[in-house]
Amino acid sequence: MGGVLFVGGTLKKLDAAKERIRSSSARAKIPPFFAVDIEGGGFNRLKAHPSLKELPLARDMATMEDAEVEAWGLRVGKAMNEVGLNMNLAPVFDVSPKGHMFRNGRAFSGDPKVVKQKATAFARGLAKAGVVSIGKHFPGYGDLDADSDHEQAVADWDEERVRLEAAAFRAADRYLGGVMLSNVVYAKLGAGPAILEPALVSMAHENGWISVTDDVAIRALAERIGTEREEVVRRAFLAGNDLILTTEPPDWSGGLDYFGILTKLAGSDPKVAEQLDAAVRRVLRIKDRMGLLDGL
Repeated sequence: MGGVLFVGGTLKKLDAAKERIRSSSARAKIPPFFAVDIEGGGFNRLKAHPSLKELPLARDMATMEDAEVEAWGLRVGKAMNEVGLNMNLAPVFDVSPKGHMFRNGRAFSGDPKVVKQKATAFARGLAKAGVVSIGKHFPGYGDLDADSDHEQAVADWDEERVRLEAAAFRAADRYLGGVMLSNVVYAKLGAGPAILEPALVSMAHENGWISVTDDVAIRALAERIGTEREEVVRRAFLAGNDLILTTEPPDWSGGLDYFGILTKLAGSDPKVAEQLDAAVRRVLRIKDRMGLLDGL
């Protein structure tokens, strides 16, 4: 297991969360990522921490000087340090002049220059606190109206446009540990959402980043592409993703056997096993960069 994602009410009682992280770390041979979503405003899983009760929306941070945005990133990172969290699935690098990401305030701006400056500043603050920052939603959500968590979002972009949108992420470079691929369909580059398209996953690796899927537990995702949920997981791995993200509780009786699915895949084909090894190396490289492997 590469990491644990804290969602819902799992961070309402910080002492309990600290103990869970301490216990999990003690049992692990290789320290896991302990991940969380802290973008800003209402998109903040760590509201229980006193220093983050008034965390502004990304859209509001866009009006601040870079140094102030970086200070917010550093504040978030330090609060995460106190709890034991070491990976933030943020910031949002989507350039959204209108549409879903604009309306909910998750996008910093519709101006590429502003997004590059402010999102990078936030990621830089996280990095100074030793937190791995995962930019999203690669290669970009743009001005799409649809919410990909609930309906199919399709971008009719060619590769040039895709790379133009992805340039916002590239600007952050070493301040990002990885990117989260979107569940958006980029119709001219493939029939499936980005998390299932090898060309887009490969593009995500170009800066030496790890690739993380958007949530594969979204049941509507499998329904939209006309397949079983197990097949979504298989295809996401075969597309080259390093971390398969799910919001399903590991002890939920109705959940998928993610380990079993991936173990079976890797055991069935030497080339797939090599792909798994490559993913592990990328993940370990990021863990080493943040000091998680010190002393091992």
